[in-house]
Parts: sequence; structure tokens; C-alpha cells
Amino acid sequence: MYLLRLITYLVTIFILGTVDNFEVPLLTTFKDNFLNNQVFTKQHLKQHGSKILFSEVQIPNVNFPEEVFPEVKLSEIRCSKIRVQENKDLTIITLPTDILFYSGKDQIRPQAEKVLGQVSQAISDRYPNTWLQILGHTDSVGSEADNLKLSEQQVLAIQSWLSQKGGMDISLMTKQGYGETQPIAPNNNSERSENPVARQNNGRIEIVIQKTSNQV
Repeated sequence: MYLLRLITYLVTIFILGTVDNFEVPLLTTFKDNFLNNQVFTKQHLKQHGSKILFSEVQIPNVNFPEEVFPEVKLSEIRCSKIRVQENKDLTIITLPTDILFYSGKDQIRPQAEKVLGQVSQAISDRYPNTWLQILGHTDSVGSEADNLKLSEQQVLAIQSWLSQKGGMDISLMTKQGYGETQPIAPNNNSERSENPVARQNNGRIEIVIQKTSNQV
């Protein structure tokens, strides 16, 4: 009996002594089917006081069909080139990269400041203290490696702008570049000629807001 009490006491001390370093693995499953691919997000969170940081976010395949995510209008976003889709779990804001960046660059265009201001205002007004993911996609012009790097640099630029100029908490934003791997439409036509409209649409930034399950 005394031995059992001693063991219980020591275990309690150990738990209390290590609770500050406890990592909580959180698996969030999006039940909606994205073009017949179930999308799973694994988030490993570490709690530091009231501040939550992402250490890993993985999305194997990201497509947002309109039958699952109907298009909606947000009054704050007045730019007609920005698309907003929404269901009860997610809001997806899609911005063409040609209104944000010069071709093949990761510096935000001066004209894009107003557009990003509208987006950050909508997010701050409607989804305060909500985690979101910034996803970057390119067309197929250039090498796969260069396009992957470009998409990573572009999402970093958007994350930095939203944090520094949009007033959003950077610890609630994760980012991922996919390069040319997830086009909305084929970059070339069936006869292998270029499809400029599709390429323009494939270059995009998607801001995915997890509005119901992951609010702080």
C-alpha cells in the first residue's frame, strides 16, 4: 500500500513537472470530399500561455469544387477577381497571383495593397482569432523546382503582409507552396498548345480559413 502511494506521488510530480512541454497532436479531418480525395490535416500544436503555434500542417491535395463549397460574396472584398467559397467548416479566399505579384516574382505589387487590405479586413471582421492556411500555386511555365520555390516565396510574402500590415496574428497562419502540382485546369490544350486562360487561373493564392473547429 505504501509503495503504491509512493509511486502515485512520484508520477504526479513527474506529470506536473513536464506539463509545460506537453505537445498535443491534433488531427482534424475534413469530411467533405475534394474531387474524390479525402483531405486530412494533421496539426501538432504547442501551447505557450495563451499563444498557439503550428509546428506542422499537411494537406495532400487541395481542390475546392463549387458543389461542395458554393461561391459567396463578402462585403469587405470588392475586387471582382477574388473568389470566395464557403461551407459550414471552411471559407476559401482565392486570389489570382497576377493581381498580387509581377510575373515570376515574389514582391507584392503596390496596387495589391488595397486588395490585401480588403481581404485582411474581411478575415479580421468575420473570423477573429481563427487559424488559417495560405496555399500557393503556380502555372507550369519554368521548371518544377523553380515553381515550387516561387510558390513558397509568394506565400511567405502574403503571410508577412497580413501580419505586418494587416494586423493579423502570424502564429495563427501557416503556409505551404505547391508549385505547379495542383492546377485548376490543364496548362496546355489537348493539341499541346498553350492555354493562357488556364495558366492565369492556375497561378493563385488560396487562404483557407478553418472557421468552426479551430477557433482559439
